[in-house]
Amino acid sequence: MAHLITEGFPDDVGTWKLQVVITDLNISQNLYVRGDEHIGGVMRKLVEQVPSVHNQSRNADYDAKDWSAHYLWWPDKCKWLLHTRSTLDQVGVNAATYLEFTPIYKYCKVQLPDGQIINSRLDFSTTVLRVVKEVCKDIGIRRSEELSLKRFYSPEELRKQVNNVESENANAYFQPGTEFVGPGTLKRQAPISATLTSSGTNTFRKQSSPAIHVSGQIFNSSELGTMPRAGSLPRGASPGPGAYYGTLGRVPPTNPNIGYNSDFNIDNLDYALIHSPRTIPARDNLLFKPQNYWEKAAINRGWLDSSRSLMEQGILEDSLILLRFKFLNPFDLNPKYDAVRINQLYEQAKTSILLDEIDHTEEESILLGCLHLQAMLSKNLDETDATEDVDVNTLLDELEQNLDAAALSKRSDLTSVPELAEYLKFMKPKKLAFKNFKRAYFVFRDLHLAYFNTPNEVNGTPLSSFSLKGCEVNQDVSVAASRYHIKLLIPTSEGMSDFLLKCDTEHQFARWMAACKLASRGKSMADASYNQEVDQIKKLLSMQSTKTVTSNGNNSLKKRTNSVQLPNDFNAEEYISQKWIKRGKSKQSIQNRISDGHGNIKNLSCTEAKLQYIRTWQALPEHGIHYFIVKSGNNRKPELMAVAMNRLMKINADNGESTKTWRFTNMKKWHVNWEIRELMIAFDGENVNFRPLSGIVSLKTLTDFFHFR
Repeated sequence: MAHLITEGFPDDVGTWKLQVVITDLNISQNLYVRGDEHIGGVMRKLVEQVPSVHNQSRNADYDAKDWSAHYLWWPDKCKWLLHTRSTLDQVGVNAATYLEFTPIYKYCKVQLPDGQIINSRLDFSTTVLRVVKEVCKDIGIRRSEELSLKRFYSPEELRKQVNNVESENANAYFQPGTEFVGPGTLKRQAPISATLTSSGTNTFRKQSSPAIHVSGQIFNSSELGTMPRAGSLPRGASPGPGAYYGTLGRVPPTNPNIGYNSDFNIDNLDYALIHSPRTIPARDNLLFKPQNYWEKAAINRGWLDSSRSLMEQGILEDSLILLRFKFLNPFDLNPKYDAVRINQLYEQAKTSILLDEIDHTEEESILLGCLHLQAMLSKNLDETDATEDVDVNTLLDELEQNLDAAALSKRSDLTSVPELAEYLKFMKPKKLAFKNFKRAYFVFRDLHLAYFNTPNEVNGTPLSSFSLKGCEVNQDVSVAASRYHIKLLIPTSEGMSDFLLKCDTEHQFARWMAACKLASRGKSMADASYNQEVDQIKKLLSMQSTKTVTSNGNNSLKKRTNSVQLPNDFNAEEYISQKWIKRGKSKQSIQNRISDGHGNIKNLSCTEAKLQYIRTWQALPEHGIHYFIVKSGNNRKPELMAVAMNRLMKINADNGESTKTWRFTNMKKWHVNWEIRELMIAFDGENVNFRPLSGIVSLKTLTDFFHFR
């Protein structure tokens, strides 16, 4: 067959025409390629043809353009062609394929947890996990794995999807890679609270009535249809599902920093990130306020898949995306290194409280309001004189933690395990015979709780005993009413059993509550963290206390004489959730309670107040619980499921109580069937399978919480 091949054999035999749109130049280029050509060669051939095109156009500024950060994007398949050594045949590109040659770095509006918005230059070709890492690195946040990105959805859209959760069309709306012009592209957007200036001041500024400005016209992929010819493409958009807008002609800066300013100074940005502008979330119409437990499931909508790129999930240039803490149990919060991280987590926690995303009592609401007020008041103080003291205190705290770790190793040599033994009152709420509290002698040793009629029976058989490892521990506390209850949900062979302990004093409650918390995590009172847990509970209770000590040593409920003078612009809606404002007698009474309660925390610095706010938020029973609307088994009606750090729960949507709980300690394995979007979990003696109704995105989000537990 060799004689059939001659030196004059045409080079273009077997070639076919491939149409590629160069988005930066807004032109369509025709290339003659073969199926065995690799992607890198196609890009080189495309770049080599660009100068000849520019000589005939008015875009002479692009003659020396750097094309190194450009790759081929396949809009119809919604994927990047990043493997430059792969051939066109290998990736499935043919003559009917339309590709785009576009930069991988694009600008996007990123809303931080505190509501401020920055223009950030992001890599649209890498995974969301890497994008979040780079954004956190730029703004000074450690532990970027705790955060992720979300789409922006208006409250009306979220509420509509909850109400139409059984509709198949509603589920399809949230599938990634299918909605290229929707809520995430900002066809209509409301004001931004803060943004970077473009005049060179390089700081956040608060605007009275700003709005997101998108240059050019937004084009829907369904309206554009097939590929238009060269020169007929509307300015600011490319054809097909990958429609862009407002980006043509922009040359990204060489240094991929936040914002558009070349003289950007991170020091100027730090203050705005550490001390956020004042906001009132209840008045922001763009913030979703859940009205019931069904709507709380909508809070988890919009999370992007961390293993896919922004472009693959339909995020466009100049879109608004939300940076949020996804996993709400932060690790190693250090005031010395985490000023930005602490503030952003504090702002997200504050927003969740003010929007009633997490249930809390009136006393907890007042305490959180006091901490918020202290953080705001101490922010304006001149702390330059206290810098050295803060550094010394930080070093002492680190030394104390190291000594506690050393003490833990020494405690392993103890011959006896510490125990608690005293009279308590108890009740089993689900037992009809136990409508009132009964008194018994309780002994807490190691991880086990037992109770007897009298102390003399301790060496005999207890009335009942159970292990608290893996149990659920909550509290029902009202310092004003002297109510100190410990609510235990204990796993038994018959399911979950409720048990309620009643303590008489704050000191007694702190010791028993700390022991129960550690036991639920598999730790005894011999653990070095026991004393820290006791002190933390006592500190939290003292902050809620409104008692004052008179000259004769008695406690009274007299009003404090050193109540703080509230600011002239004080607004209760900025500190207390709407639920408790409506239930209060008046806004003046709420102001008085905040003013009186502030005396317990008036000595805290701004950072200490924020940290205490976060700790109080984490101590709430509903903290860290994520809701999902699912269909389980053959049940046709939607149900509400919840995932926490250590358990999976079926929730009664009327009152939020758990009707059934599966502990992750009893989980053998779990598996996802992505084709039918179903999650299957094998527990000891029981298999659970269900399908999230909000689509494959929520299924991926659900599995993320499984991985991070």
